[in-house]
Amino acid sequence: MRRFACYAHGQSMAEFALLAPLFLFIIFLGITFAVIGESALAVSQLAYNGARYAAVNPALTSAQVQTYIKSGAIGSPSITANSGSLLTVTVVQGTFGNPVTVTVAYDISSNSLISSVSHLFTGLGFGHTFPTSLTATEVVMSE
Repeated sequence: MRRFACYAHGQSMAEFALLAPLFLFIIFLGITFAVIGESALAVSQLAYNGARYAAVNPALTSAQVQTYIKSGAIGSPSITANSGSLLTVTVVQGTFGNPVTVTVAYDISSNSLISSVSHLFTGLGFGHTFPTSLTATEVVMSE
């Protein structure tokens, strides 16, 4: 009976060695989806806050609103880093009583975790890829 105890210990080590890569893959996949979700929420909030800023300040030009949005004064620091170099902001300024439209696009493919997991997915032969850009549009009435 004692002879088989050492084999059971070796079997559990072999099972762990076989399943550990799968568990790590699932953990990294979950983290990747969390990063994508956080970035999508941040882009949406940035578009809303930018549209609200433009609506409250109708005298500003579209370029001034774009500069303010990219400056990092509003929004998540993770997407407004480097003066918003990964952001594409489009502002259609409206006059009093007309809508202001702000569209924010974020190049998420520059995120090292997203690109690594995306390359891993394509390397494993999965047909699905992760998004490379996140976009949000908000329309707010000018005050």
